Amino acid sequence: MNYNTRGFPPGYFFNTEMMVLSKQKRIRWIGIGLLSVIFVGITISVIIVSQRKVPTDDLRLAREALSGAKEAEANIYSEKMFREASQMYDSAMVNWARQNRRFILFRDYGRAITFAGRAKKRADEAEEESIKKSSTLNKDIESSFVSLAKKIELYNKLFKSLPISRSVFDAHNKSKMFLSESKIAHDNGKLNDADILFKKAEIYTNHANSAASKMLRDYFNDYANWSRLANDAIAASRGGNKVILVDKVAHILYVYQSGKAIRSFQAEFGSNWMAHKERNGDRATPEGNYHICNEKNRGNSAYHKALLLDYPNAEDRRMFAQNKRNGLISRGAGIGNLIEIHGNGGKGFDWTSGCVGLRDNDIDDLCRLVGPGTRVTIVGSLQPLPVITSGTDF
Repeated sequence: MNYNTRGFPPGYFFNTEMMVLSKQKRIRWIGIGLLSVIFVGITISVIIVSQRKVPTDDLRLAREALSGAKEAEANIYSEKMFREASQMYDSAMVNWARQNRRFILFRDYGRAITFAGRAKKRADEAEEESIKKSSTLNKDIESSFVSLAKKIELYNKLFKSLPISRSVFDAHNKSKMFLSESKIAHDNGKLNDADILFKKAEIYTNHANSAASKMLRDYFNDYANWSRLANDAIAASRGGNKVILVDKVAHILYVYQSGKAIRSFQAEFGSNWMAHKERNGDRATPEGNYHICNEKNRGNSAYHKALLLDYPNAEDRRMFAQNKRNGLISRGAGIGNLIEIHGNGGKGFDWTSGCVGLRDNDIDDLCRLVGPGTRVTIVGSLQPLPVITSGTDF
């Protein structure tokens, strides 16, 4: 074998070069192969990701459903359902954001899509329930307006003229105010506000009517005694004597003679006329049998004319002493006096300190009919409660 000058066999360098070139070629083809595999992998991944559903449409539908539910005021009339739908939508958004932070191949929007679908379904249910409830509420409120207005009118009919306490009076006025505001809210389509205002009106109406009803019923517990006093007074007139009979509930002073009422006059009383007269300054008009003991004219009366009664009588003094012993009246209280039938009336409300007030021309007429010695019987009512209320259930 021949060797070249460097000591290598012939063709050695050629074969070596060929080997190097072959190795480079193999490396190049391997690189191309790897790139192809990567390209194919990326292509397949893109195809897989592109075919994977994203929640954008589901979230859009959920948002639209929530918006529609809110327009139907589901946040008011179907609060629980609307709140649940909103929470589900928020959960969908949180899951969507969480998946977007992951590598694209590992993203899974299944939970976000599920929550979005549930949010839409719940929002649709909330809207439907809200529409039904608001429609029912509208009908209920309209019907309730009529019912409550009747209760307020009942108060005006039966209790308005009574000496009601300030708290009851204020409750009645608040009931009218809230009912009016409820109607305005209803007319403006604010049904929830109308319902809240109506409930306030109802509370105040029920309080006022209940308190006034109890006061009237309690007052009429004395009806049997009033009836006895009135019958005795009418019987006393049958001999031809004139007798004055005063009906406080009716606000009428009658003059009886021979068992019949020959005259009647509108009367006004103490501002606390339903209370039993117990002491000086209580502004109550006494009940019982009295007599005119003096007639006063302009010169000796603060009013146009006055007929002074013999209050307190023996029964009044007995009750006053008993109430003091029982601690119902303070020790320093006086029994009071100067109960009169006098003029300066016609004011349209009860204003005296306990007296019976008539118009000036009526006191003139009365003084021509009666005088000192005339019996005066004052009772709460000549008619029983069912007649006074016309059988009204209250």
